[in-house]
Amino acid sequence: MPALRENREAQDRLDGLIAGCFVIQKLYGRQPENIEIINQTFHSILGKFPANAVTRAFEVWLERSQEFPTPADIVGLIKRNGKPPLSQAVYIAIQKKAGEDRSPEDWQYLREYEAQQREEFEGPHDARQAEEVQQENRRLRIELIDFRKECKRLAKLLHEARIVKGIEPPLRTTEEKVRATITAMRESGASTEDVEQFAREHGVSVEVAA
Repeated sequence: MPALRENREAQDRLDGLIAGCFVIQKLYGRQPENIEIINQTFHSILGKFPANAVTRAFEVWLERSQEFPTPADIVGLIKRNGKPPLSQAVYIAIQKKAGEDRSPEDWQYLREYEAQQREEFEGPHDARQAEEVQQENRRLRIELIDFRKECKRLAKLLHEARIVKGIEPPLRTTEEKVRATITAMRESGASTEDVEQFAREHGVSVEVAA
C-alpha cells in the first residue's frame, strides 16, 4: 500500500478533509488563514503512513469528535487501527494497581502502550526494508553454507595430497575410532556391560569390534 506522500489522490482527499474540519469543527483559536501551514504540517507528519490509513483515520475522527484534530490524534488512530489513542494517564493508573487487581484488559493495555513506546523510540517499522534485510540474511546464510562446503572439500584434497607424500597418515573412520576405543576399554578392565552399551550407542556390534 503506497504511503500518503506517494499518492496524489489521497493527498487531495486529505486536503478536503482538513478543509472540512475547518468548516464544521471547533477550532479553539485556529484561524482559517492558517490552513496552508496546518495542511503542510499534517502532510509532513502523516506522509510516511499508508494513504488509505490516513484518510480513514481522519474520517473516523470526524465521526467521533467535534474538535479539530492534531497530527498526533490522527497518528494515534492509525497506529491503533481506529481504536482510541493510548493514554499515558491510563497507563500510569493501571501501573499503580497491584498485579492481582489488574483485569485481562488492563494487562493488554499495558502491553499495547509499551509496544507503542518502543515503536516510537525505535522508529516506524518499514515492512519493505525488513523484507530486504531478511532476503539479504538468507543470501548470506547460503553463501556461508557453500563456503563451509568448499573449505571441507579443500581440506580433504589437502589431506589426501599429504597422505600421498607421506606427510600425514590417513584419517581413521568413525567406526575405526569406536573399535579402538572399545579395545582400550577392554584393556583397561571395563566391564562387559559398559563395553556393550558403548558399542550399541555408536552402532557397532561387540562381535565386530572384537
